[in-house]
Amino acid sequence: MTIVEFLSQYSGPRAVAPGWFVRIDVYCLGGLQHYYGWEVGDIGVLVFAKRGGRVLANKVAVLQSKRLYPNKGAVIELTREDYNMGFGTLLPGGGAAAPLSGHYSFPFTESSKYRALLIDDDQYKAIREYEEQRHIPMHYLLYNPWVLPVTYTFPVSGSPKLGRMGNGSARVTPAAPLRAVLSSKPKGYAPSFRDLRHVVSNEVQHASGWRLERFMAELVMRCQQGRVFQSLQEDDIFALFNRRSGPIAATVAVTVEQRGD
Repeated sequence: MTIVEFLSQYSGPRAVAPGWFVRIDVYCLGGLQHYYGWEVGDIGVLVFAKRGGRVLANKVAVLQSKRLYPNKGAVIELTREDYNMGFGTLLPGGGAAAPLSGHYSFPFTESSKYRALLIDDDQYKAIREYEEQRHIPMHYLLYNPWVLPVTYTFPVSGSPKLGRMGNGSARVTPAAPLRAVLSSKPKGYAPSFRDLRHVVSNEVQHASGWRLERFMAELVMRCQQGRVFQSLQEDDIFALFNRRSGPIAATVAVTVEQRGD
């Protein structure tokens, strides 16, 4: 939702260089739980390359989001009942609800785990099978603190300061190499931040995965990641983007056009 909200600020065509224009369109299904009860990918990315109004190439990439959990501190998960209740979950709790003025601490280290990424659970296997059946490479979008180790405390006072580029932030790794790295781990194991270091590269700047902006601007746009397709009517692509029972929750479409004259 943070990515969708952020990109929605850039709607409408923009001139990015002499003769070059970019438009970003965002569509969100609104957090449906579907495709066997979950999403194979949270965010589908479409890239269209055009010249003078004529489409030259199409590309697709799919991201499955997973966040790093703190070493301690309760994390409230959404349940199916939360979806059924809708806005009712915003109502204040009973008298035993924790006060906003209380002090809460959430430490993150390289041993912190992606607790919703479980080896060989239904979603893990479904992603592997989806790649095999649809021939669309899947990627994990890993949400981390800006830098690790770090401890966040609440309530927040003042404005957060990120500081220099750290070893965390939003990172992307292809699903197949991630599974290869975790192949020796038992069923139900949740990988840690440390477990997933060097999945895509041994270079320091990519040790935790590709930064999201590098993945989009350099790897997807330059045809090193994702899948090229000819038409949105292709069976695999149509099933991904045009069915409400499909495997994604939101779509970001990026159109890059060069003036034709």
